Amino acid sequence: MTMMRYQSGCASGSKVPELAFPSDYAWNVNLHNGNVNRNNQTNHNNVRAVRAGECHDSVSFKNLHSAWARARRGKRPSPDQLAFDAYWIDGLIKLQRQLVAGVWSPGKPTCFIATAPKAREIHAPTFGDRVVHHWLVPQLEAIYEPAFIFDSYSNRRGKGTHAAVNRLTDFMRQVHSGHGGGWYLQLDIRNFFNSIHRPTLYAMLKARIGSLPYIVRYATHALLCHSPVAGGVDFVGSEAERAQVPAHKRLENAAPGCGLPIGNLSSQFFANVYLDALDQFVKHELKAPRYLRYVDDFVLVHRNREQLQAWQAAIAEFLRTRLRLELKADIKLKPLSAGCDFLGYVIYPSHRTVRRRVVGHLRQKLTSWPMRGDSRPAAPEKLRSVIASYAGHFKHANSYKARRGIARDFPWLRQFLSKGQK
Repeated sequence: MTMMRYQSGCASGSKVPELAFPSDYAWNVNLHNGNVNRNNQTNHNNVRAVRAGECHDSVSFKNLHSAWARARRGKRPSPDQLAFDAYWIDGLIKLQRQLVAGVWSPGKPTCFIATAPKAREIHAPTFGDRVVHHWLVPQLEAIYEPAFIFDSYSNRRGKGTHAAVNRLTDFMRQVHSGHGGGWYLQLDIRNFFNSIHRPTLYAMLKARIGSLPYIVRYATHALLCHSPVAGGVDFVGSEAERAQVPAHKRLENAAPGCGLPIGNLSSQFFANVYLDALDQFVKHELKAPRYLRYVDDFVLVHRNREQLQAWQAAIAEFLRTRLRLELKADIKLKPLSAGCDFLGYVIYPSHRTVRRRVVGHLRQKLTSWPMRGDSRPAAPEKLRSVIASYAGHFKHANSYKARRGIARDFPWLRQFLSKGQK
């Protein structure tokens, strides 16, 4: 049997005999099986045997470097990111040391107001925190992804808005073609991100991530143990812009213990964890066969209106008692023939159209786009990017009439696109 003994309190430079250890040294470890023999039962030397799994907790520089690359990908560099990138090796080493020492905590976020489709606060983390999010979330996802239901579509690889829309179309066609008629129930959660109860969320996570290294569990706790705005916020923008956000939708006014910042990769994942409890309830207790969710917007399809009403009552009770959430008052229980307004489309059993508000937003952008003196649009590359984004949305729907109307009302657009004007 191979044995090693560890001594506490050795003076620097003192020699310790290789084989002769006094019996009052704190503890012995069997390297073959990890068993601990406590020679000093009073533990005057103040040494504790390390639990299995703690001694190999580390954050590799390679993993942090990969997280840094993911955090930069597809993002327009902010001044904070540029400052980090200028000394990125030092920045990653600092994060590594903070995580290993268990002293990392989120920094002060920057808050700005996004106005489309409606005014809401976006809390952008510091770039260093973004790197930590990209290091942490994949490790948590590896635990949760196999357990998430198939029909949860937000912020998951291989899912997304178009997959959700296609799935809802399939559900509607199954019910409508089999029986004719049919109904859908569309529900949304009131003030969702500001209402997430962080202690409840952490209890859910703690029950599942016990096998992960201590550092991962520590970083998860650090993100949830305090209000994300407890240390203050750097606000960008005017007071008039802030005033567009109702007081109850501001993170600073969230109830004690509640609220996650919109704009964080970690918040998107945590939202899926929080509502996974709802997903499991609907699928396995209510046994609803046609249910899907995208963030806090979810739809159930059934041929029987009364069944959907019963499920609505059960869901409302579950959200209230288990997750401290409330449904929005705008509950939609309609026949399939009326169309379901979901993720930018109006979906029918036979086809789908682009939501009128999306078409209206494009018209507003084109109407207000600045023009040069020669009647050509300014900032042509930016305009092409905007049009490409809308075109990608339109192509997943029966949008011929909408596109024809835009071409008729903005005749300069066809010439701009065909000639590639600069």
